[in-house]
Amino acid sequence: MPNDYREESYRRHQEHLAQQVPGTAGETQAKPCFRTDTVDAWRHQRMYALLDPLLAAAPGASWLTLGDGRFGNDARYLLDHGGQAVASDLSDVLLKEAQRIGFIPEYRVENAEALSLADGAVDYVLCKEAFHHFPRPMLALYEMLRVARHAVVLIEPNDEYAGGGLGQALGRTVRGLLLRLLRRPAGMHGFEPVGNYVYCLSRRELEKALLALGYRVLACRGINDSYTPGVEDEPLAANGPLGRRTRRIIRFKNLLGKVGLWNPGVLAAVLFKTAPAQAVLDGLARAGYEIVHLPENPYSASGR
Repeated sequence: MPNDYREESYRRHQEHLAQQVPGTAGETQAKPCFRTDTVDAWRHQRMYALLDPLLAAAPGASWLTLGDGRFGNDARYLLDHGGQAVASDLSDVLLKEAQRIGFIPEYRVENAEALSLADGAVDYVLCKEAFHHFPRPMLALYEMLRVARHAVVLIEPNDEYAGGGLGQALGRTVRGLLLRLLRRPAGMHGFEPVGNYVYCLSRRELEKALLALGYRVLACRGINDSYTPGVEDEPLAANGPLGRRTRRIIRFKNLLGKVGLWNPGVLAAVLFKTAPAQAVLDGLARAGYEIVHLPENPYSASGR
């Protein structure tokens, strides 16, 4: 049964992108990806900015983006900021179009859970808001670590139920009550219409994955976000109702976080395979990242 679902998951995601090819009924769903003036573009820009410390520290580094099937937007940001980037996805239907119009220079068809690249083939691997779609996400993480020479960067939904003290437990309880009052679904688990389980990450989970492989440096930063249908079409400069609502919700979440009642909704994590230079760590720290130095395995002679 798991194998059957895995194949079904791949098929559904391919079909989902195929429905957004220019000339199809779903074309309008994909077109906003090219806009840079909307509230939604601003949301994504806030996430992309989390990459800036690495891009500044390693100009010209090679990157592979995973789950970048919406025209290769992740790769485009890296290219625009000095990186050498190749976009990849399970489906090439929109990547092919992106290359045709000159939006990206190249792409690859890759299954994140079984990458065709050699060990250490690229300097960095980026997976932004795609990890939680994978049917076997931890296998994909090991594959990313295999093909990355220096580090893997994840920008993904943060598991609000992982970690935190009494205050955050109270915050989750209050949030659950509010959702019930609003008659909106609440719970520890979620599924998307395409069929996948929403696999949220946590810092603790990533620490364990790195320790198991003998890697010892993790950089994490959390930010809050808010999505409301329609933000893809509302111009940011208009200061319209959706933009005001988005900022207001983010400010409220930030306030709850300051008093210990909220976990950030988005987790940016840099999983280092090699010991980063101090300048890299300093740049990440200035950008708000927490640098986590993991303990050395006393029974290992690898000396990583």
